[in-house]
Amino acid sequence: MAFLSLYRKYRPRNFEDLVGQQHVVKTLKNALEQNRIAHAYLFAGPRGTGKTSTAKVFAQALNCVEGPTTEPCGECNSCLSIRSGQSVDVIEIDAASNRGIDEIRDLREKVKFYPTEGKYKVYIIDEVHMLTKGAFNALLKTLEEPPSNVVFILATTEAHKVIDTILSRCQRFDFTLLSSRDIIQRLEYICQEEKVNYDQEALSLITSASMGGLRDAISLLDQAISYTNANLSREAIEEMLGKVDLPFLSKFVEMVLARESTTILKMIGELIESGKTIPVFVKDLINFLHQVMLFKECGRDTSILNFTEEMFGYIEKIAGDLGTAWLIRFLEILTEVERQLPFADQPRIVLELGLIKVTASTGDNQVLELEKRIKRLEDQLEELSQRGLSIATGTEAGAVKATSPAKKGKAEEAAVTRMAAGQAREQTKKDASSNRPDAEKEARGNTASAEGDKKEFESIQERGAGLVPAHSIEEFKEKFWPLVLKEIKSKDISVHAILKDGLPVAIEGNHITIQFPYKFHKNSAEQQAALIQKTISQVCSFNYEPVFILEGEATKKKVNKASPSGAVPPAKREKPGQETVADKIIKAFNGKVIKVDYEVLKDKEKN
Repeated sequence: MAFLSLYRKYRPRNFEDLVGQQHVVKTLKNALEQNRIAHAYLFAGPRGTGKTSTAKVFAQALNCVEGPTTEPCGECNSCLSIRSGQSVDVIEIDAASNRGIDEIRDLREKVKFYPTEGKYKVYIIDEVHMLTKGAFNALLKTLEEPPSNVVFILATTEAHKVIDTILSRCQRFDFTLLSSRDIIQRLEYICQEEKVNYDQEALSLITSASMGGLRDAISLLDQAISYTNANLSREAIEEMLGKVDLPFLSKFVEMVLARESTTILKMIGELIESGKTIPVFVKDLINFLHQVMLFKECGRDTSILNFTEEMFGYIEKIAGDLGTAWLIRFLEILTEVERQLPFADQPRIVLELGLIKVTASTGDNQVLELEKRIKRLEDQLEELSQRGLSIATGTEAGAVKATSPAKKGKAEEAAVTRMAAGQAREQTKKDASSNRPDAEKEARGNTASAEGDKKEFESIQERGAGLVPAHSIEEFKEKFWPLVLKEIKSKDISVHAILKDGLPVAIEGNHITIQFPYKFHKNSAEQQAALIQKTISQVCSFNYEPVFILEGEATKKKVNKASPSGAVPPAKREKPGQETVADKIIKAFNGKVIKVDYEVLKDKEKN
């Protein structure tokens, strides 16, 4: 006897053999019991989910000698001929090759004849969406009012392509993808019947590769039995499918978490050299991360997970290090890579670009990074601000009071608080750049930060708490500003690009004023104030606090400070009779000059 493929050998023979479509089975059995048999049915769903098998079982139930019945005997001539495909009353039509109007006209003529053996003539039209529009229209009338002993069963994988006038004349049943548990149970049954040695992990790999289609799973099992000589193991199935093993996937994700771009690219090269294909690797990586995401959200005890004990160990380890937002972003990028791979001439480049997008702090990660920074910033600022206050009110605070007036001590406390806040922001940025929280690292960082706060406080005391400038503005611009730009460039090139357009214009106490030509540069510098303050303080050995202004603001402040009345100093006056810029503005906007009495304002503030 010729070899029979397993998916044909183990095709369902009755309703009990149908796997995973309980809603369909229940409805059809109730219709048989109540004699409510419709004239047209539409079975829609993915491939390999049992549409044609259900149609044949239903045809057996209709034409069995005991039928219509929910339990066809499977032994009578009608059942045997239907199962073997030789029944003259059950006609299977492939709409892909019989899609024209002539074939449908022929069907309309034959419908009129009574069944030969059974009670019903059943037409099973597979892939009915392939019919032409003319063929659909030719089928309409017959489908709407067929003879009483004719049943149409239309099967399709693309129900949206079936015209609405056909859909409205059918009872529609949607077949769904099968669960992993149902597929594994069916594979176990077949292996036991075929006397095949297997382990659970091998069947899990076959199930995962079948993507919810039972026929695909049975076909892969048939291939695996031949490949492994009826001895299924996880290693053999991975080799047959070209899949990537779990240790490699786990290590790869760890390197992505650590942002080790060099190691990641080397691992991809090793993978390709070993004969693995990039599409299979991407699919395995997506499936691995999908299981990690389900584990993080649902825990271990859930029916939606599909992994063995060994796989659980790797998933549990990775899930503890991953944040949900980062995991979702990684899956989105990999899904986009998978979509592009079939059309790419160089799939390796597509994969590498996607992975670099995950590891690099690009614009795609900007929102996620900002959210992490804000959260970490809020926690760290509160903690370090409290520690800064405790330092300022402790022994060092006593030293301040002993060496300076009360007003000066308050200024020193404010300076220390600002310094602690700046260091908190910088420490928070460093912590936020890493997606893997490390309690020991944070503890060491907090201790070092506290010691740094104390040293900086003592340094400020020695320099008079920043009330007297440490350098002149000319000295700073000539000697220290180039060093500040160089140091900033080594830390963050984007901040350097902003700061190089700035110009130090004044030093007052421990405040250094930096002027920018555009508001965008000023706002960007303010967002990076902690890094700029820390770098300037390190270069100058003095805790400067930067103040950012736009061009024109510095001149205005100097004028107001030099002359409270707002009058322009004599040296800066225009020549008599010459129209000034202020005059032009007043004239253009039809404005007027309002003189302010600053002495009156001061009296009101005191009151």
